[in-house]
Amino acid sequence: MTPIQQLMLGVGASKKTYMDDLFSTYVYTGTGSSRSINNGINLSGEGGLNFIKRRDSTNGWQWTDTVRGVTKMITSHGNDAESTKADGLTAFNNNGFTIGTDASYNGSGDDYSSWTFRKAPGFFTCLTYSGSGSARTISHDLGCVPGLMLIKRTDASSDWIVYHRSVGPEKVLFLNESDAQYDNDTYFNDTAPTSSVFSLKDSTTVNASGGTYVAYLFAGGESTAATA
Repeated sequence: MTPIQQLMLGVGASKKTYMDDLFSTYVYTGTGSSRSINNGINLSGEGGLNFIKRRDSTNGWQWTDTVRGVTKMITSHGNDAESTKADGLTAFNNNGFTIGTDASYNGSGDDYSSWTFRKAPGFFTCLTYSGSGSARTISHDLGCVPGLMLIKRTDASSDWIVYHRSVGPEKVLFLNESDAQYDNDTYFNDTAPTSSVFSLKDSTTVNASGGTYVAYLFAGGESTAATA
């Protein structure tokens, strides 16, 4: 039985885990005052990722995760470095999150969508690391082979780098750009990720010496096994 099957069936655990415990997409209308959003996801206890998009304007996508901290925001519509937003996302809770008064999160009368991914083996994990400038591997705790990896440098302007199993480790995609897939070994060193590590080479977008990075790892998706 695969890790994701065990996760969904609750094998070896006293409490079953369901998809509603791990992922939420939640829409709301802003009030302009600090408020809590209850989506049932235990971010404070388990950790995870949240991103928010205002739906009635051209405001960008605001990404926050528990490994970098609640006020540390990056955007996926551009290549900007990490910034601090004291009045954006203000708390990770055991049933969701709290937002402040920033208009990108909670403008009075404005419409928003939010997506939340909880850390869980066989589903999703996130981590930070410092670059070395030379080929290396990074350990992860996803508990299975990643099918999708998103990497963003946080201390400087830099594109979002995307690995997807459908294009393989020899090619990369750019989340914040419209470019086609790009064949270059300086990103993932032409090496597929495993259930415990992923590989990097020397591109400054993923591994500059002294650079700081966040990586979001998602499980492999639908099984291709004939017996699945």
